[in-house]
Amino acid sequence: MSLGLSDQKELKELEWYLLDHFFRQSNKGITQFERKSLPQDMITLYLRYRNYNSVKINEMLNPVINNLLMRQVITSKENISNDNIKSFELTSYLSRLQCSTCFYISYLSANEPRNCLRCTSDMLHDFPKTIQKKKDTSNK
Repeated sequence: MSLGLSDQKELKELEWYLLDHFFRQSNKGITQFERKSLPQDMITLYLRYRNYNSVKINEMLNPVINNLLMRQVITSKENISNDNIKSFELTSYLSRLQCSTCFYISYLSANEPRNCLRCTSDMLHDFPKTIQKKKDTSNK
């Protein structure tokens, strides 16, 4: 099945929001997820999806989850086909990195190359950038 450009863009955007959700949850120590709760999580947590119904998001999640499985960002907790996954877990901690070239925020697992997911640049830094306090060099 071939997806149109707008469909691909919408799936890529959903993947970004889903990875943002995983990143935020993993910072709270949650690395295992139930497939059936994801559509409602997306509707509740992200303004972008407030007007979507859970059936539409559920359909859109199938190719996104399959892509994350192929990239080894997540792993299934069952040995069944990808379309019937009930639960899964992150394979590693997700890093949130900003590209110095195009400023895109990428969420990458330890299993993925350290390249921007938009422009493939390898010039990434932690986001938000760690702000170093200026040393007070003035004499008082």
